[in-house]
Amino acid sequence: MTRTPSGEPSWIVPLCSIAEAYRIEDRSIRELFERAAPDLDDPRFVEMVVRRLEREPLLVEAWQQYSADKRSTPNPFLQGTEVGFVDFADGKVAVRVVERFDSEIDACATFIRHEATWVLERRRVA
Repeated sequence: MTRTPSGEPSWIVPLCSIAEAYRIEDRSIRELFERAAPDLDDPRFVEMVVRRLEREPLLVEAWQQYSADKRSTPNPFLQGTEVGFVDFADGKVAVRVVERFDSEIDACATFIRHEATWVLERRRVA
């Protein structure tokens, strides 16, 4: 695995920038996640994303907007300090497994992990 001068894996910067790239690039969200190629099994995934978001807090706003603009189900969602999964069942929208965090950065980092796992592997993070 390649690392940046700051010691973080090379996939952290492109991963954290996906919400901004999605607005301006003519690529699908799946293509952007594939291009970033995050290591979903890295136990430090959320911790490393938190550190990147702390250095670039405007990325949190981009992810909040990205989540608010999503219109399909099932899908992970981010709303302020809450992360969950929205699904459509029995003709109704159902919100499942809502996690609440003390900070938007922690919530955003967790959402990025959930979204990456959903987009790349079509599985929910437990």
